[in-house]
Amino acid sequence: MKSDDKRAIRSQGGNSMIEIRKVNTNEMEQAVRLSDETFRDAEQVSMLKAFPAAFDARLKQSLGAFEGQELVAFMGLVPSVIRIEAAKLSVLSLGSVCTHPNYRGMEIASNMLHEVLAQADRIGSSMLLVSGDRSLYMRNGCHYFGRGTRFILSASHEKLPSSSASPGIAIRRIGSEDWFRLHDTASKRTARYEQGVTELAGLIDSEAIASCCHMQHAVFAAFESDCIAAYAVIAVPKQEADVKGETPFVVEWGGNAEALASVLHHVLREQKLDCLEVPVMWYETKLLSVLAEFPNKKMRNHGTVHIVNPERLYSELLPYLSEKAPAAASRLSLRRSSDGGVILMMDGEETAILNGEELVALLFDPEAEINVPKPLEDLLGKLFPVPFPHAGGLNFV
Repeated sequence: MKSDDKRAIRSQGGNSMIEIRKVNTNEMEQAVRLSDETFRDAEQVSMLKAFPAAFDARLKQSLGAFEGQELVAFMGLVPSVIRIEAAKLSVLSLGSVCTHPNYRGMEIASNMLHEVLAQADRIGSSMLLVSGDRSLYMRNGCHYFGRGTRFILSASHEKLPSSSASPGIAIRRIGSEDWFRLHDTASKRTARYEQGVTELAGLIDSEAIASCCHMQHAVFAAFESDCIAAYAVIAVPKQEADVKGETPFVVEWGGNAEALASVLHHVLREQKLDCLEVPVMWYETKLLSVLAEFPNKKMRNHGTVHIVNPERLYSELLPYLSEKAPAAASRLSLRRSSDGGVILMMDGEETAILNGEELVALLFDPEAEINVPKPLEDLLGKLFPVPFPHAGGLNFV
């Protein structure tokens, strides 16, 4: 193990040493047990079932804090590739962050997060997605990001089209014969996590975010000829289970917006749901139009984000930006500033400096108001914001 893969800190108020390092295969059972004790009740499946990648020691990403051989804190890290049309982003997701009650208040989590950020840069990640917004994250450069709308659908609403309004469309649950068709439709989304056929099936089975809400997945699709026109992975109540006030919601979807609306209408009736929440990101304009007359509220993307390396992120985004606005993309470059912000360069000249929050807003927020010189503002307007998938979907960590 490299020396930069571990470090020791002295426990606050004591002489014992806490070692922060990667969690080995034979130690993952401790991590699962601590996570289950922290986040799960008797009615929920183990965190290992819901978030297997966070406890996969083969990835050699997740960190633990140890006193001797005892794991006292854990941070699960999962690497993913996010596609934005031609661009591929190297992203780490942080979740299952927990500390044993006897070791809280000792700044262990803060020291671990510093190591997470250093590790993210070492392995070539450009962004870190965080499932929460605790002060621990916000004071260490994590920020809210993106914009969207959360619609509330009800079966009684007359504006929601049914499958009978779309000749040639048949709606049913997906079966074992549908994986290739489902993957084909999912892979056509503008912004998405990369998901192989096997991984897609595994993510649906793990029910990550649904299990956090005491729910389970139901996957329905609208079939047209031999293709899937639209599909939805939906978190619905378990049979004879107390949902504890949670509203069923769409976890992830893909395909044609009108066909999706028919799928949602079918699910509301087939599952006998009073209502259904549908998160729609700002760039999903066709679905925003289809659902425009439903009750809704504004939302951010799920959790928070930390830009690990802005130069690397811009380089990864360039294939998308160069297709969107080639002249503008060729004139802009980024460089990290000494205070953790970023210097925007136009035609090789330093033109503006943004802090971390402003950079996140520029990249992902369609309502961002960034105070920069007018020529740079015009150039940035041709490039940003960029679409980003809903972080509370199947790949939620």
